[in-house]
Amino acid sequence: MRSTFKLLYFVKRNAVKKNGNAPIIARITIDQVVAQFNTKLEINPAHWSVKLGKASGRTAEAVHINSMPESIHSTVPQTKWLIYKIEAI
Repeated sequence: MRSTFKLLYFVKRNAVKKNGNAPIIARITIDQVVAQFNTKLEINPAHWSVKLGKASGRTAEAVHINSMPESIHSTVPQTKWLIYKIEAI
């Protein structure tokens, strides 16, 4: 059985806080079933690249923010593999 899997990060621009930052949300789609969760990361929406799905620039903040979703991105496929393995049993 073939399955689709997508992982997308976006900034929730309509939830900007007083400090000017907005939360970074992760959206996982598996076989057209969508789940979203807050990554607990925040960024100024002006510093977010919508096209790339990550922080733009080389500031310390951008490097930190870009490293966190990459760790989430590497963990999710492992979890996906475990789910498929369990379903196969």
